[in-house]
Amino acid sequence: MFAAKTTISALLALWVAFRFNLDDPKWAVLTVFIVAQPQSGRVFAKGFYRIIGTLVGATVALVLVSLFAQERVLFLGCLALWTAACTFGSKCLRNFASYACVLSGYTAAIVGIPAALAPETAFYDAQARITEISLGILVAATISHLVLPERLAASLRATIAASTHQLVDGALALLAQRDVGGRFDRVAGQLIEIETQRASAVFEDGSIRERSDAVRRLGVAMLGVIDAARLLDQQRAEPPACIAAVPDVQPAMRKAAAAIELWRDGKLDAHGLRFSFARAGAALPLARDLGRDPIGTAADAVRSASAVGFLRNFFAAFAGFAQAHDAFLAPGPPALGQQRFVISNDLVGAAWAGVRAALAVVIASSFWILANWPDGPTAVVLATVVTARFATMDGGAPAAAKAVGLFVLLTVPSFVVVEVFLARSSGYAMFSLVIAPLLFVDSWFMAKPRLAPVGFAAALYFASVAGLQNRMAYDAVEFVNTSLAAIFAVALAALLLAIVAPDTPQAARRAFAKTMRGQFARIAWQSRIDDFEFATASIGALDRLCRLLPEDQAAQAVDTGLALLSAGTELIRVRDEKRLRRGDAATAGRIAGILAQRGEPMLDLAGRVSSEASLGCRADLLSNSIDVAAARAAQRDMYAFAAASLALERTCRRRPNGDSHGEAIHAA
Repeated sequence: MFAAKTTISALLALWVAFRFNLDDPKWAVLTVFIVAQPQSGRVFAKGFYRIIGTLVGATVALVLVSLFAQERVLFLGCLALWTAACTFGSKCLRNFASYACVLSGYTAAIVGIPAALAPETAFYDAQARITEISLGILVAATISHLVLPERLAASLRATIAASTHQLVDGALALLAQRDVGGRFDRVAGQLIEIETQRASAVFEDGSIRERSDAVRRLGVAMLGVIDAARLLDQQRAEPPACIAAVPDVQPAMRKAAAAIELWRDGKLDAHGLRFSFARAGAALPLARDLGRDPIGTAADAVRSASAVGFLRNFFAAFAGFAQAHDAFLAPGPPALGQQRFVISNDLVGAAWAGVRAALAVVIASSFWILANWPDGPTAVVLATVVTARFATMDGGAPAAAKAVGLFVLLTVPSFVVVEVFLARSSGYAMFSLVIAPLLFVDSWFMAKPRLAPVGFAAALYFASVAGLQNRMAYDAVEFVNTSLAAIFAVALAALLLAIVAPDTPQAARRAFAKTMRGQFARIAWQSRIDDFEFATASIGALDRLCRLLPEDQAAQAVDTGLALLSAGTELIRVRDEKRLRRGDAATAGRIAGILAQRGEPMLDLAGRVSSEASLGCRADLLSNSIDVAAARAAQRDMYAFAAASLALERTCRRRPNGDSHGEAIHAA
């Protein structure tokens, strides 16, 4: 269905461009393929940002033409700098805002290079590109919205419902002391998808737009449940500190599970669930009593007490999730304040992406000028487009390498279609019958996630070499030259992506480690970062890491990345208790400072310091001279330090072969 709708959109846009005798109709077809998405909300979002990027790029192109049209070296040099800046910016943004930024870079090349060759028509060229691109967006959005639409808002709600179902099932399995079966990790993997869908669904659905912040809060609340559940699950089967061995815990867990089932079935609201959790938690033993347990070592006593604390934290986290979920489902717009989301960026990687884009312009332009190549402008434009666009894609180098082979393979069949069949067609109906099968196959590939880059590259190639015009000019020599220019451009892009700071799994690990060290440094320096900001920045960095890792390593990366996230969240919790426990706040800052340093031994050292800090809190808790408020603060800090110690211990276990000298999966 997606392939059929995309093919119809491309043919309709081409017919309108022919009907109104637009300057270069191929850009209308290309725009349809560029903005084509299965859900209509994504088409609206991508089309909106594409118009913005096109307007900015065309404006910059006109400025460069007006200043340097007679000095091609200065013009191409400034164009290279602009493309580099836009590519850098695109790596620092997310979703379709990133796309708009990179688009404004290569649009300047698309508009500017032909305009610089004929400055007297520069304004008309820019106007024509904007008109053709707007036509493609309008047609694609209309067809996507009216013809058997697949609503992104519905997909977002379905994803949230599936994640909620997994989360509830995992919580019930955890409280019943059963194996959770990776349910929480699957929910963690869906959180980024929820945020991505939300960013586009706001263009399509007014109710989602009203609940945009509620969706974000719901995602972070889910993350809080996952964090608490993972700590509790780690305590489930670790004698002598396992949760099942603590007295009076089983009845509380059964009461909590019954309350969750009532909430799941709609028989209890979030406030009632919180009250039920409070009643279940009232029967739990106190940390001071468990801390005096003479059986086992002091560390065992801390772990037993912490297991109860983790259960209380799980109750609180799930109650917060239920409240966020009910707010999202409420009939009216939820009265929620704004939450600040932090985007973690790899500035070094973004800078290298900008360098690659600039080199593509410089190398292709130099070859064009030195060889006086007639198709040099086409090669420069395509090299700029491919290098900048693939720089924003995960695994851009392999995709570009595949595109080289694809372009070579498509040369002969495309030549036959264009120079034989199209040359013998008469009228638009016959013209459409000839090109429709190719457009449909390209669209069908784009509907498959693994084949999407191949389908897009094939559509880009065919539209470029076919020269779709109202009055077609069939020239076999020109076709071959354009094909060579396209192959040269993609080969140059593949070469640059492969040798200039390539996006390898090792580079992704280093970037993730650097990001996490920076986040822990912010905690250590007592800067204004709360657990919400830390969570969003860490999950974004973990998402980028997992997209570049093989599937088997990605699963391990999720586990260790969430463990580091848990440790950082607990340290922030202790840091914010400095009014009552200034010494613990300083210790939390010290641990975060250790984790902000390079070297694997820092991970072990931070774990040991966390464990010692939890023992110190236990000693204070057992003191008879401590008042109630200080005892509660000491109890909370003991839980937090114990949780951080367990989380860091979990990352150590993920080292290959259990060797403490091996490379940690998360590259800390």
